[in-house]
Amino acid sequence: MEWENSALGNLFVPDVLTPEQFYDSRRDDSNIRPVKKLMMAILEDALRCFQNNADAKGGPRKRLFSEAEQWLIGEGGEGPFSFETVCETLGIEPQFLHRGLRDWRIQQLAGVSTRRLARRSPVVRSGRISASGRRDAKRTATAHTR
Repeated sequence: MEWENSALGNLFVPDVLTPEQFYDSRRDDSNIRPVKKLMMAILEDALRCFQNNADAKGGPRKRLFSEAEQWLIGEGGEGPFSFETVCETLGIEPQFLHRGLRDWRIQQLAGVSTRRLARRSPVVRSGRISASGRRDAKRTATAHTR
């Protein structure tokens, strides 16, 4: 245990503990996993609102853009769902994302064609979602039994 207090021991002790190190993926994070999913959904929604409404001139789309811009690029913010906290919990460097969003906005204002986030649905549909055929058959069967 003497090596822990020596110069060699100090080489292996970090000065700063990052959120990624704190929420190490090797650790069982089953308790925080739903919160991380919620944070990811919030971040994705903000990015989608920012990009898809950037060209809005007024109305509700302009309000969505302004709110997303304030949350994504605005300075400060406190609480468990602030931009910085969400990014750090998800292992994303907030300043890197800020720079990317600013660059995207500059390109968008300059008229450069840029790719936007597509709407991603968690529901996968295959075929029709309808029970009308079954309902009709059930009604017919009930009518015949009376």
